[in-house]
Amino acid sequence: MEKYITITKRKRAIDDNNNESSDAQRNETAEVAETVSKKNMKYDKTKRTRQYLPQWENTWPWLYFDQEKCVMYCKHCKKFPDIAQPNGHGKNNFLEGCSHFRVESMKSHEKSEQHLNCTVYYIRHCSENPHGNVPSCSTEIIGPRPIVNSLLKLNDKQQEKLKNLFTIAYKIAKHGKPFTDFELDCVLATKLGVDLGENYVNRFKCVDFISSIYGAFKRELIKDIFQSPYVSVLADGSTDVSTKEQENICVRYIQPSGHPSTILASIEELEHSHADGVMKGIFDALATVGLTRESLKPDHPGPTIVCCNFDGANVMQGKKNGVSGKLLREYPHLIPVWCIAHKLQLAIMDAIKNVQVVNTLETTVKGIYKYYHCSPKRRREIKAVAEIIDVDLANIPDVKEVRWLASQSRALNALKSNLKVIVMHMDEAASRTDLYAGVAKNYLSNLKNANMLKTMFLLLDILCILAELSKFFQTENLLVIEVMPEVEATILKLLALKFHPGPNMSEFLEWYKPQEKVFRDIKLTGICNPVDFSADVTTSSMISSVVDYLEKRFAVFNESPLKDFTVLDFMKWPINREDLSTYGVEHINSLINHFETLFSVEEKDKILNEFPSFKTIMNSLKTLGLYEAYCHIVANSPSRIETIIKLVKIMLSISVSTAQCERVFSEMKVLKGRLRSKLTQSNLQAQLFIMIEGPSLQDFSPEKALSHWLNGHKRHIGGHTMKADSLLNEAAAKKTD
Repeated sequence: MEKYITITKRKRAIDDNNNESSDAQRNETAEVAETVSKKNMKYDKTKRTRQYLPQWENTWPWLYFDQEKCVMYCKHCKKFPDIAQPNGHGKNNFLEGCSHFRVESMKSHEKSEQHLNCTVYYIRHCSENPHGNVPSCSTEIIGPRPIVNSLLKLNDKQQEKLKNLFTIAYKIAKHGKPFTDFELDCVLATKLGVDLGENYVNRFKCVDFISSIYGAFKRELIKDIFQSPYVSVLADGSTDVSTKEQENICVRYIQPSGHPSTILASIEELEHSHADGVMKGIFDALATVGLTRESLKPDHPGPTIVCCNFDGANVMQGKKNGVSGKLLREYPHLIPVWCIAHKLQLAIMDAIKNVQVVNTLETTVKGIYKYYHCSPKRRREIKAVAEIIDVDLANIPDVKEVRWLASQSRALNALKSNLKVIVMHMDEAASRTDLYAGVAKNYLSNLKNANMLKTMFLLLDILCILAELSKFFQTENLLVIEVMPEVEATILKLLALKFHPGPNMSEFLEWYKPQEKVFRDIKLTGICNPVDFSADVTTSSMISSVVDYLEKRFAVFNESPLKDFTVLDFMKWPINREDLSTYGVEHINSLINHFETLFSVEEKDKILNEFPSFKTIMNSLKTLGLYEAYCHIVANSPSRIETIIKLVKIMLSISVSTAQCERVFSEMKVLKGRLRSKLTQSNLQAQLFIMIEGPSLQDFSPEKALSHWLNGHKRHIGGHTMKADSLLNEAAAKKTD
């Protein structure tokens, strides 16, 4: 009983203590709540009422304030409400009226897609705009801030430090170096006496600097593009080292100087590789240079798309569900072009794919490449043979499917140069008893076959002629009216090979001794028939096949509307005055009908009326050549032919080769290799653009990029520091407590 009473008393004591603790906690909570309530009441009485500040209009010229309703509006969005709020969907506070008087509200609206589209329309349609036909993706373009204003934030010493840092960052981007090299370059510059300061000397700021350089370049590029009335879109796809599907999109436009230029718009990672996925990637890339799906139409402000240039993949060239077909449904005047460099490669591959001896030759070349490439021992052996007979050994490259024409030509030339050395080494290797003796014996029998050697030397002459055409097709200044004349010249050169042997075939005929079964000190095996070149069936049939496939592949250039552009080739105009007076009228009418949505009724009549004056002016410029003459006429734009010059601008804007896209992928392989496979897409876009489109390191000026960087965010140029007095006061307060 006493034990029970003791436990009960102890339990009651514990309960009493718990009750006292709970009361104390409740009292403390009540005191805190009362304190917070008093603070809230004080804040409500003293808080600042947010109001509209008129000086905001200096930063955002599109802003205006309605005093009656006490809300802010956007001039551009109010001018074009259908674009600011398509079909009444979505929310646009600055169209309906914004009452949130915060800087963040303007910044957010300024970057919205609706505002950007309305700005393009506003600038194009409103004559009071003081900045001309230049679009805007930011207020810096609408109301440009002088570089001087941003540089005033810095003193001379700080400015020099940042310029040096931007120059080092540009060197990193221009030469495709990793961002970590920035810190090493800064250490080297400091050791050489360059004052870089202590801030921003790390790889993260290097990324920031490169992004600002990229932004400054893009801003200037947008201005140039929107001064061009027409553009062409080029696209090509590839898989990078990280197995991502990359689509690089280029734009061909006319520079203010009158010269056409093809630039990289962007490189985009595709979500899907079907036509819709590629289309999305293309328009995402075009948006980075201010071009939208709507603005590319002829009845909308901004450059009008007149041509799309892709490779021959079905997903790109399909007329029904391919990218070209989908674009044609949106832009009926569009001219889809299959890359002519790709056409040329397909033509030669189609011509020789059924020739058995050529297929055997290609298999032999590929096999010889692998035979030596995969064995360092064999490479040492053949090198020793070359040194013994005093011959320079050329590297035998692989034959690639993508760039077959160039790789096949290089491989055959290397085989021709090394023929004697390879035969001597193969002869020795075939006499061994190892596993590869049979392989060497097979290759040796092919190399000692007279018919195969004759085919190799003939193919070298054909490829040499086609390689010249391929290089011509890869030039940036190529015009659509120059394609067929060069193709015709190539066909004539090929046909001449039927009757007169080329340089390589002449060497074969000189060294080939059928009676002795010898070719250049090499003992031949098998049948060695004499070669009557003019009556040789193999030579004639192979050349005829190549010519036929060339004509077939390039037949589209003899059809309207591409054929109609030949009327602008003044080198073909008749000399006789009477013939010249009526020449080309049908082609001009055909072009007008095809691009009828681009011209008004008055402009169509003016083009025909200006055609005689156009002929007179262009005849006086024949000495300049086609390209320079038309660039000159576009830059000067004589008033008496100002309407027909629009056709000239369309012709200059048309792209026929995607060689620039191939160059982009070549640079991408340099930039994004095995050791940088995780490079982010935004960094890839910025660095790749600078590598391809940026000026040389000697010509780079960091002022515009520095201005872009300073105006982007608030910058702590002197670093984040605290005053010593404040630190001492803080420490003293803690000690007192």
